[in-house]
Amino acid sequence: MTSLLIELYDRHTIEKNVYQAFVSNCDEILFLSLKKISEEERLSLKQFIMDQVPNIKRVHFRQFNLDHVWKELDLFIDKFSSVTIDVFGGDSLLAIILFQYGLEKQFQIVSMDVEKGKQYTWGKKKWKANNLTIPSLSIEQLIALRGGKVLKSRRSQHSNKQVLAIKKLAKYAIENPEKWYQITQFFALAKTNDFHAETAKVLESNGKIYSYPSSLIPLFTKANLLKVEEETTDTVSYTFPTPEAHLLCRTKGHILELYIYLLALESEYFDECMIGTEIDWNGIFPEADNVQNEIDVVLRKDHSVVFISCKMTDLAVEAINELEVYANHFAGDNCLKLIVCSGRISPVFSNRCQEYGVSIIKQDQISNLIPMLQKYLKNKRK
Repeated sequence: MTSLLIELYDRHTIEKNVYQAFVSNCDEILFLSLKKISEEERLSLKQFIMDQVPNIKRVHFRQFNLDHVWKELDLFIDKFSSVTIDVFGGDSLLAIILFQYGLEKQFQIVSMDVEKGKQYTWGKKKWKANNLTIPSLSIEQLIALRGGKVLKSRRSQHSNKQVLAIKKLAKYAIENPEKWYQITQFFALAKTNDFHAETAKVLESNGKIYSYPSSLIPLFTKANLLKVEEETTDTVSYTFPTPEAHLLCRTKGHILELYIYLLALESEYFDECMIGTEIDWNGIFPEADNVQNEIDVVLRKDHSVVFISCKMTDLAVEAINELEVYANHFAGDNCLKLIVCSGRISPVFSNRCQEYGVSIIKQDQISNLIPMLQKYLKNKRK
């Protein structure tokens, strides 16, 4: 006969549904809810558990009325040799009913404190707390749990010399956004074939002049963003060594994403750091009406996830709405949502961010972002 884990379905913090499955040795799992669980939620959770938890062989869902929980559970659990009831998360009324049911049937009753790494075992007259290693879900797992899929992310390697040069370029770009825009426009306008360009040093577009950034070229080459092959007074021939270098030099905002990503890596504080993370909403790729989004920077420390949107323009309402939707959908209500903006932030949009639980990192705070995050996440775990 097989063993059963009974779980309270938690629709608010989806990951609470799977922690116990990872640490138990049960063969099957039953999710209980007083409200209907949508078919989409069922499919995502079932697929996740079957893929990620090898010992779970079957996943069941039941919607119960409080008055009939005991009777219907008696019928369901009859075929199982052992039953464990987890009263962590979910509906509090159902948790009380299950607790009483477990005591009556003398089943094992457990709950856990994820942040503190403790598992509690409950009895009629006493309870016991045990230290427990509760696995942290990776960024990919958190997204998969909600039905999505990470398609790709940019994880290029940089030497210490390159990182130093990129950070210097980033600081220049943050402090001189208009000049940085002109630089990226020059590289974008120069005709490029297979990452190679032979161009005049002064280019014109729509009546505006864009010049080759001679004074910053040593930093571009040290950062491995550009390889100058031949240069005259009026012309220059160069190659972008990598697709990332091509993208960064020709797009105004990517330097800010890379800067924050490198600062996060350099801190060695986070368990995961991802940049340019492309996410498919339903995990089906390719398909006719595919919905994908890109998150600039995603960080994870233990059970805490940070979604960061980087803007080297004035803050717009679309950026706020997008971050709020993406973060809540793929990482849940507990996700820390940040907009890093080097441009102007109107009071109206600042208030909108407060309403949506989005924190703003302004231009003069960017270099201190990682220590700020470390302090916040450490305080959160206390």
